[in-house]
Amino acid sequence: MKRFFKIISILTAVLLVTASYAACSSTGDEAENGTETAVDTPSLQLSVDEWPVIDGATALSPYYEAMAAELLGMDIEEARQYVYCNKTDGAFENLINGRADMIFCSLPGEGQLEAAKEAGVTFETYPFLNGGFVFFVNKSNPVDSLTIDQLHDIYAGKITSWKEVGGDDVDIIPYQRTEGSGSQNGMYKYIIGPDEIMEAPTQLIAAEMGDIVDAVAFYDNSEGAIGYSYYYYVANMHYSDDIKLIKIDGIEPNDETIADGTYPIINQSFVIIRDDTPKDSVVRQIIDWVLSEEGQALGEKNGYIRNKSGK
Repeated sequence: MKRFFKIISILTAVLLVTASYAACSSTGDEAENGTETAVDTPSLQLSVDEWPVIDGATALSPYYEAMAAELLGMDIEEARQYVYCNKTDGAFENLINGRADMIFCSLPGEGQLEAAKEAGVTFETYPFLNGGFVFFVNKSNPVDSLTIDQLHDIYAGKITSWKEVGGDDVDIIPYQRTEGSGSQNGMYKYIIGPDEIMEAPTQLIAAEMGDIVDAVAFYDNSEGAIGYSYYYYVANMHYSDDIKLIKIDGIEPNDETIADGTYPIINQSFVIIRDDTPKDSVVRQIIDWVLSEEGQALGEKNGYIRNKSGK
């Protein structure tokens, strides 16, 4: 019965793969900007028949696509059909409901934890890469640095003009992401809780990760806009010369400050599974490989950052 359920899950995922892949790839240039695979034969080699159902977040899709290519011994274009990218909320839903065996995401938010509790599911989480939660403004904005307290007050509606934080006398337009998205989970974790954040008008809620970058870069009143996302996505998958990353407490987000942990808002990436995953499963073999030197090296090849701080 378990084998039958898994086959059904894979068939269902195949029906969704075209839409899921488009959602992950249409907002970035990951096919051109990364997704290399290592030239050496990996210590773990798997067949398509034993490959688990893998899902995850947009910002991590270049990693787990490259991982699939590495472990299945095929090129990246062929390997993409064996992983799915239903984004953070969809990936957690699939893991909870047994439609995915492992997911690559940031930590779950309150809504995802509540859904897991209701389903009687407990997560196991394995951090494997460092990242940064970043804020960005239009390049024309003279403000270069903000404090975490200032960001809190901007999104609480207490600071409403850039003049109050050393900028021009221009209204602040604070964009948000949709509920359940990885970026919104990060906002609640690092800056402001869901009970404090101001209610955003519909036109200021970005459904896709790329939308929030484009809004700050190009749309009407972009000179007053501010948005947030994850460093890898902004720097590698949807880069724009029309935005600039804001320093937090005077520290610039870059590969070095995120690797050594000096950037104030470090966001680790996780492999997440259900705690009832068998101890001898191929899923756990893949986790061991991801945490190994080979898995870490693959991350670096594709523009991700190791944790060099020891934290």
